[in-house]
Amino acid sequence: MGCSYCAFGNGIKVLDWKGKLEKFHSVFQAELMGLKEAIIRASQGNEITKIWSDSLSSVMAVLDPHTPHQLARDIQSLLTQNRNILVRWTKAHVVNRGNEEADTLAKKAITEGVVVKALKPRCGLKEHLHELFF
Repeated sequence: MGCSYCAFGNGIKVLDWKGKLEKFHSVFQAELMGLKEAIIRASQGNEITKIWSDSLSSVMAVLDPHTPHQLARDIQSLLTQNRNILVRWTKAHVVNRGNEEADTLAKKAITEGVVVKALKPRCGLKEHLHELFF
């Protein structure tokens, strides 16, 4: 599972990052991890930064004050500390250069990305316990 982000300045890609998650991680976790890493990078500057994600479920989880997802809560904490970072949703698979580039990078991350550690998803834990006991 790959995750990524990229940044553009004046229409030119100035930065990108690729991360690789374990096979048992979900697409949802990969989307959140890419978002988290982009926020961490953006927090190094002081300018207003808009981060666009095509994962509506991830954006909604981050906006939900009662989210059960630890990764979404981590992102909420980062955003609280960095009020100049704005997370927005963009429609997937429309002509959006940044989104298309991030999707390409996420595919490359499977073989080229840095290994990223994240908690196993609950659904994976349930499946693993089922395998152990049945």
